[in-house]
Amino acid sequence: MMLINVNSNSVVNIAEDVRGANTAATVSATTTVAVALAANANRANYSIYNAGPATVFLREGAVVTPAIHTTPIPSGFLWKEDFTSARYTGIISVITASGTASLQVSEGTLI
Repeated sequence: MMLINVNSNSVVNIAEDVRGANTAATVSATTTVAVALAANANRANYSIYNAGPATVFLREGAVVTPAIHTTPIPSGFLWKEDFTSARYTGIISVITASGTASLQVSEGTLI
């Protein structure tokens, strides 16, 4: 999207979002709620890869169950935040219906 100021009486300040390198961590998901990512006001984006055998259920917020979730992440799948929507900076929670899954979580932050 391009923004052009054609009004000489109006000043528009535009700041570009610049992101640093992603940080990665391994998170274990079980049948109890786990925090995949803590709240981070500087979060630019995030992704979660399910390296475990169990399907993981993800939800932005503190409450997630196998029945109340945003996205199921099957074994071997990568989930990336929708980059066309507003940045989500709150807590990301995960859970499994049964078993344990190992998640590779990546987060980019603004600098």
